[in-house]
Amino acid sequence: MAEFRQMRRSSLLPDRIASEIMAKITDGELKPGDTLPTEHSLAETFGVSRNVVREAIARLRSDGIIESRQGRGAMVKPMSERQTFRVDLQALGKSDNYADLFELRGLLEIEAAGLAAERRNATDLEELHAAIVAMNGQKGFDEKRLEADARFHRALGKATGNTYLSAVIDYISSRLKETTRATSDVYERDDLLDVTISEHRRILNAVEDGNKSAARDAMAAHIQGAAERLQVPDKVPG
Repeated sequence: MAEFRQMRRSSLLPDRIASEIMAKITDGELKPGDTLPTEHSLAETFGVSRNVVREAIARLRSDGIIESRQGRGAMVKPMSERQTFRVDLQALGKSDNYADLFELRGLLEIEAAGLAAERRNATDLEELHAAIVAMNGQKGFDEKRLEADARFHRALGKATGNTYLSAVIDYISSRLKETTRATSDVYERDDLLDVTISEHRRILNAVEDGNKSAARDAMAAHIQGAAERLQVPDKVPG
């Protein structure tokens, strides 16, 4: 059975625990068909609550890495059955993965912004406004502002009216929190939140006006700016 190490307390515990379990799967310590230890056992091992473990397992399930079977618990799925697209948080900072992620965002979200400008409804606009309001309130990003940032991108994906595009953007938006945390470590000015809100407002204004071209341009500028602030090589589509 794979051995896990105890985690120190952090708001990122579910992500870290999910990554720790994923590392055991990647290294072969947990093989396809193996059953994970019980929630109670994992909670004791990591030194966290069962709710934290449950959330970590839910993320692995969402990523298509494990499945839950009645009477058997959470099991590692065979590689051939892992059809769900996933972004490995542990691997993001390696090689050109950040650049690849921003390039993917450009390919998806620039077009999504244009579609949202054409298809958004009153409920979509309310959600986009609410996300920006939730980002305000202090100088820097905390967990609440990180979630509000992700919420804006999820709302924009939903406004496209395309179920599959919305689902992919929904997934990626949860991983954007990690890029923002990384940006906070390297960005030398203290206006990161203000700049991000300003870029989001420009996108929202274009979407609200129904201006497809302006919405696409605003999203391209936002993703480009985010990449530059993280010092990622330019691979963002124009």
